[in-house]
Amino acid sequence: MKKKRLSILMLGILLLSACDSNKGKVEELANQFVAAYNEGDKATIQEMFPAIKSFDNLSVSGTIGDAEEDIRVEKNDSTGNYIALINKMKKQSLEFAIDSLGDIKLIDTYKVFKLDSIANEVALKAGVPITQLSDLKLAGLLNADSDFIKDLKLTKNGANLMVNNGGYSWVRNASGINVLMNFTVSNYSSHTISGKDYFLFISPQQRSTRTAFASKTVDGVDIAPNEVREFNVSEPSLYKYASERDLSYNVEVKFRTESILSFILNYGTFKGNEYEDYLAHPFRAKVMSQGTFAVVNAEKKGVAYTYKEASEKSGVKDTLYHCMQVSYTWEKAGWAQVYSEDYQSLGFIQEKDLDVTNSIPVLALSKVTLISSDGKVKVYNNSDEALKDKVVKTYKAGQKVLAELGEWGNTIVYERQPDGSMKMIGRVDPENVDTENN
Repeated sequence: MKKKRLSILMLGILLLSACDSNKGKVEELANQFVAAYNEGDKATIQEMFPAIKSFDNLSVSGTIGDAEEDIRVEKNDSTGNYIALINKMKKQSLEFAIDSLGDIKLIDTYKVFKLDSIANEVALKAGVPITQLSDLKLAGLLNADSDFIKDLKLTKNGANLMVNNGGYSWVRNASGINVLMNFTVSNYSSHTISGKDYFLFISPQQRSTRTAFASKTVDGVDIAPNEVREFNVSEPSLYKYASERDLSYNVEVKFRTESILSFILNYGTFKGNEYEDYLAHPFRAKVMSQGTFAVVNAEKKGVAYTYKEASEKSGVKDTLYHCMQVSYTWEKAGWAQVYSEDYQSLGFIQEKDLDVTNSIPVLALSKVTLISSDGKVKVYNNSDEALKDKVVKTYKAGQKVLAELGEWGNTIVYERQPDGSMKMIGRVDPENVDTENN
């Protein structure tokens, strides 16, 4: 029994020795890092701390550590990592971990690297607890592609430029051929947004195959608060696809300022609780806006429900996140049906969960009455140029239908499908459409 107790005691001493050995190695690595930092040796810094290369909003600045105080290393029992305190007054520290091979690696730092001035100002205005976050977490949070910055872009009224992709028209005449992509840009902020701060990136593609065509860029224009500006972008090379109704395009707002953070900082109005609000709704930034009709209003839970039918008893079909932009049409009192970008029904949503304050039409479908002297209205094929004179359906005169009213007399009829989606039926002649009495 005595021999067994002695063995256990020796094992404990060996374990403590190993732990102390790790502390010594951590202290040695910490001293090497501090020396490299204070000498501005970026190559050694990046070699010891490769993760820092992923962030261009952090920089080496000044000196770290305290010449009059030794580095103190403690083990965090909850994580198993080692913390090297290098400056007690400034709370500068380094965090090390032992990897699967037994090597000691620097995995994070605290108050060591300097956050760039723009990111730092956004963080302060948005209520980010800078003193409580590590350098890597802070850099990641303020990265231009982070969920938090996307969240600010969605919620800051200053960065709220919305695009209605609209439609397109085409003409072929003696002077040549032309295609116009027609869309609008709306400013829902409380600031005039300068055209020099952004441009529009247009990505056309063949609708049937999704084959991408050459993109185009258009300079921005000054847009006053709540103003809507129209754009007509010409591209003759797309005539064939436009005339066959086999064209679609997307318009994105791109910023000319140093970064999206600069844009948010220049135009946004901060309340100081943006970071707290982001933590309360962590999923909304992952929902990218595809169209703009209305904004889902789900402040309390951060999520709203869509239903299979216009009734809470029908069962939940899907979820929509707070601040997600969706297309919708009112179906009955208190209920709207929401759609995806390609007109597919996402389900029904309650009126209380929609913020329609700044909604704009995306589907661009109007209810029109079909007229004809012989009581019948023919609908022609609109998806195949070779079959453009083929009749695909016949309506009775006087029937009301949903139609897309384009320029040059083009009217395209749609029908609601059983699943709630909209299906293009075909083209009707302009003389068969009465838009004045609807």
